[in-house]
Amino acid sequence: MPPRPPPSSRAGAGRSGGSAGEDPDSMKSPSRRRPASEDEDFAAPASGEDGYPDDGPPNPDLYGEESPGRSRTGETRVASIESVEEERRSRDEDEDDNADATRAGPPVQMHVLDGPDKGRKKRFQSVRMVVGRNKDCDFVLEDQSVSRRHLELVYGQAGVVMRDLGSVSGTQVNDQRVDECLLKHGDEISMGKTRLRFVDESEQIKELRAQAEVREAAEKREREAAAREAEEKRKNQAAARGSEVDPNDPRFNEATNANYKLPDSLKENSGSKGAVAVPRPRPPIRSTPTRSNSGGLTGKQKALIGGGGALVVVLVIGLMLIPSGPPPPPPPDPKVEKAKVLMQQARESVRADDFANAVRLVGEAEKLVPGIDADNLARGARTQLEVMTALDAVRTLIEEKQFDEARAKLEATPQGTAKTDDIRRKLATELEEKDIAWRLQQVEESFASRDPETIRPLIAQLPPLNRPAYEVKLTDLEAELAKEAQDASRRTRNANARAAEVAKEKRKEFIAEAFTDVERRFNGGDYQRAVLECDRVMDKYRADKDVKDRALALKRLIPQFRRALEDGQKKLDSNSLEAAAKPLRRAAELYRQIGFRGSLGNTIDEQLASSSLAAGQSALKKGDLGAAGSHFREALRLNPGDGRAREGLENLQKKAEELFLRAYIQRDRDPKAAAEMFKVVIETASEGSDVKRKAEMYLSELQP
Repeated sequence: MPPRPPPSSRAGAGRSGGSAGEDPDSMKSPSRRRPASEDEDFAAPASGEDGYPDDGPPNPDLYGEESPGRSRTGETRVASIESVEEERRSRDEDEDDNADATRAGPPVQMHVLDGPDKGRKKRFQSVRMVVGRNKDCDFVLEDQSVSRRHLELVYGQAGVVMRDLGSVSGTQVNDQRVDECLLKHGDEISMGKTRLRFVDESEQIKELRAQAEVREAAEKREREAAAREAEEKRKNQAAARGSEVDPNDPRFNEATNANYKLPDSLKENSGSKGAVAVPRPRPPIRSTPTRSNSGGLTGKQKALIGGGGALVVVLVIGLMLIPSGPPPPPPPDPKVEKAKVLMQQARESVRADDFANAVRLVGEAEKLVPGIDADNLARGARTQLEVMTALDAVRTLIEEKQFDEARAKLEATPQGTAKTDDIRRKLATELEEKDIAWRLQQVEESFASRDPETIRPLIAQLPPLNRPAYEVKLTDLEAELAKEAQDASRRTRNANARAAEVAKEKRKEFIAEAFTDVERRFNGGDYQRAVLECDRVMDKYRADKDVKDRALALKRLIPQFRRALEDGQKKLDSNSLEAAAKPLRRAAELYRQIGFRGSLGNTIDEQLASSSLAAGQSALKKGDLGAAGSHFREALRLNPGDGRAREGLENLQKKAEELFLRAYIQRDRDPKAAAEMFKVVIETASEGSDVKRKAEMYLSELQP
């Protein structure tokens, strides 16, 4: 049924009475009525003369009979001031929490996800919003664990900044405790038992738009797939029937054609060509119950108008009797205002980490208004002051290199806010780093002292990660110190030996100087006077044992030397060189024991070399290879340039090789004789020769 046009009974109905044609549902729900404008004329009809459309009143055949409305004439409804104020506050609060309400301010809002206020929403009214339990906050929460002025949200060019207002329980953003941060869309703020979500409407619109685009694309794909399936199904059905006619076409449905029967007039002209106009009948005009036949007001309408006027008069009188508003509030107490200012300054001092000043300001505020510190700001500030004082003491101990005391002080420091906890963690890291650096410095300085006993306990105090390198360094130092000790000991021994040698040389020079006269007599050939001079030296150096022993030895050796020298000289004079070798060798040996220096020694060596060469040649001829080798080597020692001695040694080497061959041949038949010959070869052959090496090898095999 089409909607009914507006009734004409709105004229004269007023604000307190309902219209005659008003819907009963709208009477039950006044809040769903369209609010009337102040410029609207309730006495004028909606359109036309009687409030009906231009073509006349509604047709009862199309719209049905109009239901008579209940008259509200004589009814007066007046609400109390308390209920009006409560309704206004409730409406204002609902509008603040309604995200769809139109408000001035940035397009951001807060949603309560959990807590006593769960489900509430609050949109920014300006660039700043204060959240807390206090009634003067922009967003008032019922959560008793939230501070009176817990935090504030400030909108700026960079976005919305959340700042904690010195709350005791603190504020967490995405489960991280912070004092101030820049919020992003979707961040969750936790304070007390309440959890809020920050919503940026522009970002939310972008997300919803993206989701809608994805959903529309999916629906479009589904529709296209369904259309393709339907088309495929239709084609398959047409192909199965062998015809392109769609059986589902409504033009071929008999039931549909039955509902579209032509009038008789059209049937008569059905043979003519062209379109036929079908006249549309005008709905019959129904009687107007609200107007008299003469065009004037009926008695009922007059009664309604009179009742409405009386109601207006009663309302005006009631409004005159009602007081205009609540009494003006008393003037603010200066102490309270000053205490509030001090508390705000204390909160700002807490944010600036000036906890001592915050405690002082709260104390002054408490003196003005006792109990104003309902959030226990002073207690929290004192705790933070203790924490900061303890951390400063830890820093002082670290600077003084008292790391153990600093570590104990840091462990005893009470817990604070997220900011002080972060300072504590950084300070603990700094403590460990400086402690390790200080220990490493001590170890390095101890290495400079080169004392392993001092270094070893310091290395034991290092962390396990730093020990291996210094342990290797300590091992190298100990090895170096041991080598230095050995070198020092060797140098000491050498120094002592050199000192002893110097002392010995000095002693020898002293003794030689004591026997200067003895040596002069001896080199002059006056051996008897030399012996007498020894007695004089003994008398002179009677207390010196070394001089006395030297004198006694000379008194014994000089006569022996004289006899051996004279015997050798006699044999040389008789041209018995071979026989002179033995006494000359004895004289040369005694001359070395006497220790005097002079030309006599060289003369004896020349004579001995000549006699040794002759003795070697004689022994070689006799086959005495051992004696020949001894004489030739002595002659070559005394006179290295003597070619005859060197030639004799070469001949002796050949004889030794021949003897080796004979011994090698006899070693199986006569091992004992072969062993004796191998011994002679070893004695006579030159050092390092192959014959001597083989003789030593075969001799070792023959000997058990």
